Amino acid sequence: MSSLLKSSSYILAVIERGQVADVVKAVKELANVEEGALLIGRFDLLVRVQHYDRSDLYRTVSEIRGMRGIKGTSTHIPFEGFTKDYVVEENDALAISLLRTDGAPGPVLSQLKNLRYVVEGHIIPGDWDLLTILHSKQVEQILETAVKQFEGVQGIAKTETLLAHQYFRRTPAATVSVGTYIPQYAFDKLKDSTVLGVQ
Repeated sequence: MSSLLKSSSYILAVIERGQVADVVKAVKELANVEEGALLIGRFDLLVRVQHYDRSDLYRTVSEIRGMRGIKGTSTHIPFEGFTKDYVVEENDALAISLLRTDGAPGPVLSQLKNLRYVVEGHIIPGDWDLLTILHSKQVEQILETAVKQFEGVQGIAKTETLLAHQYFRRTPAATVSVGTYIPQYAFDKLKDSTVLGVQ
């Protein structure tokens, strides 16, 4: 099968306390896992997996759900979206935002694409309508996007933003892990705003 036929989906996971290191080590060994991030918030881990079809995706989801230390998972298969060129390096700022819309998510997705630090945006089925990834060299720019710029996007009803504190990606040679930067004030600002949780 050609790699051109592969799609990518996202799995969010909740991990039992004290089991994070073991779970991440096991997840990194799964063949279909392209990249992932450890998160601060309601979910502990986001991974992007490559798959040929839904049965291929289901196998990876089942492997992750069967790991010791996994309390639950939420799988998101993008219908439509965009990905800009970006590379996460040591001490970069990275966040995942889930968004619910008032109406059709397509117009919201188009507006999000114009925001500089929204590097990915995908329409997803389920409790949320959109999954976005925010990336910058400066955490202040992530906060500005998640707290202020999202307010200016027409059609967003609710958001939840999760900050990443570690990121990994698979390369042909090895799996590369980098630490992302979150000063305490940044987490406090998101936690105290309507961005993190229910508006």
